[in-house]
Amino acid sequence: MAQHTQVRPTAAAGPHQAVHHHWLFPGLIIAVIAGIQALFVFCLGYPMLHASPHAVPIGVAGPPAQTAPLEAALVRQPGAFDVRTYPDAAAARAAIRDRAVYGALAATPRGPELLVASAASPQVAALLTTEAKAFGRGHPVPVTDVVPGPAKDPEETGALTTLLPLILLSVALGAILAHAERRAWRRLGWCVAAAAGAGLAVSGVARGLGTFTGHYWADAGVLALLVFGLSACAASLISARPLRPLGGLFALTMLFLGIPSAGALVPAELLAQPWRAIGPDLPPAAALSALRGITFFGDAAIGRPLAVLACWAGLGALLAILVPTAAAARHR
Repeated sequence: MAQHTQVRPTAAAGPHQAVHHHWLFPGLIIAVIAGIQALFVFCLGYPMLHASPHAVPIGVAGPPAQTAPLEAALVRQPGAFDVRTYPDAAAARAAIRDRAVYGALAATPRGPELLVASAASPQVAALLTTEAKAFGRGHPVPVTDVVPGPAKDPEETGALTTLLPLILLSVALGAILAHAERRAWRRLGWCVAAAAGAGLAVSGVARGLGTFTGHYWADAGVLALLVFGLSACAASLISARPLRPLGGLFALTMLFLGIPSAGALVPAELLAQPWRAIGPDLPPAAALSALRGITFFGDAAIGRPLAVLACWAGLGALLAILVPTAAAARHR
């Protein structure tokens, strides 16, 4: 006699379980985005709220007998200032124009005189002005702005408004190209086109606003290097599935470290760690330093920041070549 096997129907997922799975993924995404936003706000606010001088290069100028008290007063704050001596005020002014120091205290027959360069950093100029009050012995210390900032933007807030959109949109452009364009050479070409267009357009806008009024083509070149380096690195890393965690790390590094340490709000010498150590080697800080050197200081001290930008641009181009080659080799 044949035996019949009874098959028990599998219980369907209940309505509560379906709702749970339906909301789990969107909830997780919202939590991650909220965490990134909170950390971004922290990384922008913490360095500014905890800004303090760390080896800020400042000069003292004049005969040793007259500058010794000035130098002794500056070094009372351990590690705050990197004091450099100059024979006279003219040498100190030259050092400021060469971006070797942010300012200098010059001993004159009338008493101490403070030399600053607000174009280098309005924050440091204000800090030195405050410090110099102690040397006046009840009298105001005369202040000379050797290299003043832009007349339309004395606080240089335009530096942040110029760089912030470029940094964010360049990384976003790389992520979009990584998903929209599969051919590596086309991705690279789009990055070049975007960099050229952004450099030319933003340089013109910044010039019109009075933020960066240096050589138009030089400023455009610096901005183009910034955009290309960020977008090419992001596009190349995100386009390869095994490297996408590195692509995310790259984007977060620019967001959490690159923007706060760019020097648009607080210069590197006033930042807390790790922003102070990492900032100068990231594209945002290098771009701003080069733009300031071109606009206000007659191209002084722009070699290192241009080298940093060139290295990041070269890394982006190299990744655009190597990543597809490595992917093709794995599929052979």
